[in-house]
Amino acid sequence: MIKKGGKEGVQGLRIKGTCLCLLLGIAMMFILHIGLGKASLTPEQVVQALFDHGSDEDLRYIVWNLRLPRALIAVAAGLMLGTAGAILQVVMRNPLVEPGLVGASSGAVLSAVLWLSFAADSLVRAVPLTVVALFGGLGAVLLVVTLNAGHAGNRTRLALIGLIVTAILQSATSLFLLQGQQGLSTIFLWTFGSLNGRSWSSWALLWPWTILGLLLSMMYARKAELLQLGDATAAGLGLNVNRSRVMLLIIASGLTAATVSVVGAIGFIGLIGPHIAALLAGRKPPVLFPVSALLSALLLLASDWIGQSITLRLPFPGMENHQTSLPVGAVTTLLGAPFFLFLLRKSLLKNKA
Repeated sequence: MIKKGGKEGVQGLRIKGTCLCLLLGIAMMFILHIGLGKASLTPEQVVQALFDHGSDEDLRYIVWNLRLPRALIAVAAGLMLGTAGAILQVVMRNPLVEPGLVGASSGAVLSAVLWLSFAADSLVRAVPLTVVALFGGLGAVLLVVTLNAGHAGNRTRLALIGLIVTAILQSATSLFLLQGQQGLSTIFLWTFGSLNGRSWSSWALLWPWTILGLLLSMMYARKAELLQLGDATAAGLGLNVNRSRVMLLIIASGLTAATVSVVGAIGFIGLIGPHIAALLAGRKPPVLFPVSALLSALLLLASDWIGQSITLRLPFPGMENHQTSLPVGAVTTLLGAPFFLFLLRKSLLKNKA
């Protein structure tokens, strides 16, 4: 018979091994991601350019100024969306939940579009877009939770309400963009999310929010673990349930909003990453949060690598001859939509049983 301590030790080693494998996978995909482009680079050339060993000036320029910031932003966005999805799944006790399915992404996008369209230039310069997107994302999540009040245990109802609210917010975003004559290409970006054209200035906006959000999520991981036990049990153990739940929602919305303000609404990463992470490491937040973050970063890097391999022409007026790579959000949607439908069908069958 294996003692409890022995089981915990084996589980700890398995989790550490999982994290190490994910880190190695991210490193490998990071190099492959940087090597992909109009001028393909071998892994050896990428490493040489990154560490300035025997590479020429043009090669270093391509790697450091054109491709490295995009890869770093992909990793940061994946970390943030994976953590946000894990937090929402834990707080709502629903594995079908992710930032894009409870209105966080679409709410952040709509608030950002409204702010840029109607706020005075002085306010736009004074107030960071991430702050505006934060309030929009949080407001949308609270709206979904309120509409589902009294049916907290009904996972399917919550998911469907989230889909309806998200569709409404996305339609409103498209309407305001059209009225503002910002063009269909802008709608395409905000709706699907894209890493095209991201530079060091975008990275400078994103990395402080990444560090802050990830630190806060780990600080509240133990409280999230208590929330999993149920409100009555958590309160009996001395946890301020409402305050902790609201704070975790703010953290998840902040992570999502910061990502949206830089790369747009990238869907389903916050669903796939946490769900697979739970299968690999269990659903205890102190472990689930970091594993979800790493797995989602790997998935987003791989999705953007796939997207860059596919070139398409934009069918928008005046841009018929413009070519671009497939937005990463379109890739994650193509991968994530069937995954979500599978989980939804599984949940429906479970409810019938």
